[in-house]
Amino acid sequence: MKSEIILVEDDSVIAELVEFNLQNEGYKVRSFRDGASLFKNLVDQNVEVAVFVLDIMLPGMDGFEICAKLRRDERYALTPVLMLTARGTESDKVKGLETGADDYLTKPFGMREFLARVQVLYRRNMQLHSVQDRPASIGGVPVNSSTQLSGNSDDTILTHPGMITAQGIRIDDIRHRVFKDDLEIEMTHREYELLKFLMIHRGVAYSRDDLLNYVWGYEYSGETRTVDVHIRQLRRKLEVDDAHPLLIETVRGRGYRFCEKND
Repeated sequence: MKSEIILVEDDSVIAELVEFNLQNEGYKVRSFRDGASLFKNLVDQNVEVAVFVLDIMLPGMDGFEICAKLRRDERYALTPVLMLTARGTESDKVKGLETGADDYLTKPFGMREFLARVQVLYRRNMQLHSVQDRPASIGGVPVNSSTQLSGNSDDTILTHPGMITAQGIRIDDIRHRVFKDDLEIEMTHREYELLKFLMIHRGVAYSRDDLLNYVWGYEYSGETRTVDVHIRQLRRKLEVDDAHPLLIETVRGRGYRFCEKND
């Protein structure tokens, strides 16, 4: 069964335009006008979804509520979500990211940019679903139990295939799970990827623009607030005191880095 792109947009003109362009690119698309019809369809049918595209301003359940409900469903907890908003305020963007959205676009948007972002999310979802069928790797390099990450402290090693550990944090990259002192920590996909990148390159300070390029996979046109929101979420989940972080450090004038201190 081919994965679908699900669009929830109550403006029929925009919905038809987006659906036409996605289908023209070869995607299988299904659209809904509200959250109620979306969730009825997801319950009644075995739908394999590659990307959700959600408008924020919807009748009844808004895009934020839909995204939050999807994240509570284990079938769609990691499925990429692109949010569309007619409101360009930072608070709306931050709220969308904190709800679990992976990306957002402000209306009116260019169709080429929209398709490019969908392509990135679609490709990432396909890679995520195939990870258990491939040998564990970091940066495309196969990993085995003796592999040590070059350029990192001796205690940041892959103790098992696909396992990254440092400072009491353990990433199981085969099963896409994160543990802190053996307690599993629930994360969005983007939080997971950001943490993994920082842990692999622990001790290295990266600017917000660097993190956008490396972790998000394409430039966000200076939307560095996106990084700050995700860093704040990681700190809330991992730090003993997120107001005084010890794991994910702020580097003044540069950006962020994962603590290089030995365990």
